[in-house]
Amino acid sequence: MYTDELMTEINVKKVHSSSSLSNKGLLVVLSTNNLGLTHIVDRFPFIIGRQDDSNFVINDSLVSKKHCAIYYENNKFYIEDLGSRNKTFVNGKELKKKTEMFYGDKVSVGSTIMRFYLEEKE
Repeated sequence: MYTDELMTEINVKKVHSSSSLSNKGLLVVLSTNNLGLTHIVDRFPFIIGRQDDSNFVINDSLVSKKHCAIYYENNKFYIEDLGSRNKTFVNGKELKKKTEMFYGDKVSVGSTIMRFYLEEKE
């Protein structure tokens, strides 16, 4: 069990070690197909799809050749479905238009589930 003094020290260290965010993202696959597959999101538009020339190739028969794209504009990340057959979902909601992305967003394409993270700088 932690004492109040130790918890205060832990919380102070967290505050002092906080960092600013970068213009690079990271996608991590969390579904059983391709579990652990990761890709740095650092070129834009960043295309996710089944096609070999996509920036992030996902071998999932429910993913379109060019399924969705991530953009970096005005210091923000956005995601847009590219007319895919099975749609793109962020946090369980179907994308209808280009939508801003946030740290920890759950992105679903076909039967593949990913989390979106941002690179941190000290």
